[in-house]
Amino acid sequence: MPLFSSKAKRIVENSITSPDTILHSVYYYNLISFLSFSKLSIVITEFEHYPWIPEHLYHYPFLSTWSRIRWESDIMVRISLARMIMDRARIVIFVSKYQREMFLKKVRGIKSKTIIIPNAVDTDFFRPMKVEDLEELREGADVLLLFVGRRSPHKGLHVLLKALAMLDRSYKRRLKLIVIGPRTSGFLDLPTHHYDKYSAYLDYLIRKYDLKDVIRFVGQVNEEMMPLYYNSVDMLVHPSFVEAFGLTLIEAMACGKPVLAFNIPPINEIVINGVSGILVEPSMKYLREALHYVVDNVNILKYMGAKARNIVETRYSWHIISNIYVRLYNRLLS
Repeated sequence: MPLFSSKAKRIVENSITSPDTILHSVYYYNLISFLSFSKLSIVITEFEHYPWIPEHLYHYPFLSTWSRIRWESDIMVRISLARMIMDRARIVIFVSKYQREMFLKKVRGIKSKTIIIPNAVDTDFFRPMKVEDLEELREGADVLLLFVGRRSPHKGLHVLLKALAMLDRSYKRRLKLIVIGPRTSGFLDLPTHHYDKYSAYLDYLIRKYDLKDVIRFVGQVNEEMMPLYYNSVDMLVHPSFVEAFGLTLIEAMACGKPVLAFNIPPINEIVINGVSGILVEPSMKYLREALHYVVDNVNILKYMGAKARNIVETRYSWHIISNIYVRLYNRLLS
């Protein structure tokens, strides 16, 4: 990020000749060196949930005391930087209402220049399609579920495993879960043992509840393969406790797949319960009940998937979101 910031600064220094220049960054700390450029219209898209939404609270059982101190210190540094940089921005964009709400609790005085523009998805790339090559993933299951995300406690994979373990035996035989994502937590360069502890805990749950025939870990998948995986399953399960938006939600929905998730913001800003998916209270009990319902009502998933695709096309396609950005830039330049 410092390297990008220094290169961007040189470009601006060499090319800025009028107030008709917009500097738009998705990492606000890249903008420290630009605070003295009075002619610039600075636009910031804040798409992260951290440090505004407390992800780290869900990591505590797997963190050392030193890692906790480091995490809390990093939060204070980032919030201090944000207060300094956001004040200079013309517009601060958030990807969800909930993210903006949590941000404004930490950084006050800029509400009048905040707007919400959600994340977007390429609906030509992520689209419904017939998939035969990955059919072996199903292994005869009536319902094939997909989890996409890092092996990080706040993503809730351990809760999903426990919910699967609680299923009646007859239901468990009819379900398969595919897990896509890297082993690492992918955050703050935490020591290896941090995510190893969580991965070990997941392995322990699989052994304890004998889930080896129910779940299959695929690992990290290249982007061009993701539409194939989305189209191979019946439903995305997203038991996350913390999100700023949830890009995997609209990727799956764009492929015509419904979502099973917890009824928390901002997920409930995207998924319409009973229409494009199923939202439940964040607990193993309600997640288990939803899984039972899904197995008993497989046919409804196609109906929900069609609704999900329509919602993405009308709200989250790049065609729509890019036009919103163009209108924003024109307004700033005028």
